[in-house]
Amino acid sequence: MNPAIGTITPSSNRVVERTMAAILPHFAGVDSCIARITYYGAGIGQPKDGYDPEAYRHAAWQLGHAKVGVVCWNGTRGAGIGLDADRALCATMAEAADCPATTASLATATLLDRLDAKRIAFVTPGNAAYAEEAAAGFGRTLVGTRTLGLTDNHASSLVPPDRIAALAREVAADAKPDAILLWSTNLPGWSVMATLEAETGIPVIDSAASGLWGCLVALGLDPAPAGHLGRIFRIPG
Repeated sequence: MNPAIGTITPSSNRVVERTMAAILPHFAGVDSCIARITYYGAGIGQPKDGYDPEAYRHAAWQLGHAKVGVVCWNGTRGAGIGLDADRALCATMAEAADCPATTASLATATLLDRLDAKRIAFVTPGNAAYAEEAAAGFGRTLVGTRTLGLTDNHASSLVPPDRIAALAREVAADAKPDAILLWSTNLPGWSVMATLEAETGIPVIDSAASGLWGCLVALGLDPAPAGHLGRIFRIPG
């Protein structure tokens, strides 16, 4: 049986599936299964400072029916509410799906460790406070932020990649961070990672791509076949 990644994504997300569809063809024989939890508008469907565990339990349980090898919550809010919340969520999802579980935030925390990135910058559709909370959750120093001022999660998916790249270039020049985070899994940033890294010399972490990296590692797969798409895929598990 082909290995399979089970992804849980917000109901208003249009980008996680696109990211998976673009990157997974570099990994022959790896299947992708998607489930959704209610999350739309300005965070409607989830508690402000936590998760509705039953929604994730049910989604993971359904993914388990497809015999996936890993379940991932490919959403970013865990950094802002605390990585312990994501670790607890992973325990819930793993039990329901009967396989390992991860999240985009936990994968990103691992990547920041591997990159020894202590000073980080964000490009985010939200506000500066969102970036500040996420940086604190990662235990890193926030040195720069570019925001889009969006409050509707679906609107993030409509931001052109060249706009994301322009903001990343600005924060790279101004703050000279150790890493730049494109911080929303509904922000279409995976396609500009490699270009920005070549231009700036700074590692760029697209959050949806980071979640996928975490899944590949959990499956015991080498992420290197996608190495040309960004430095994160040249970091082994």
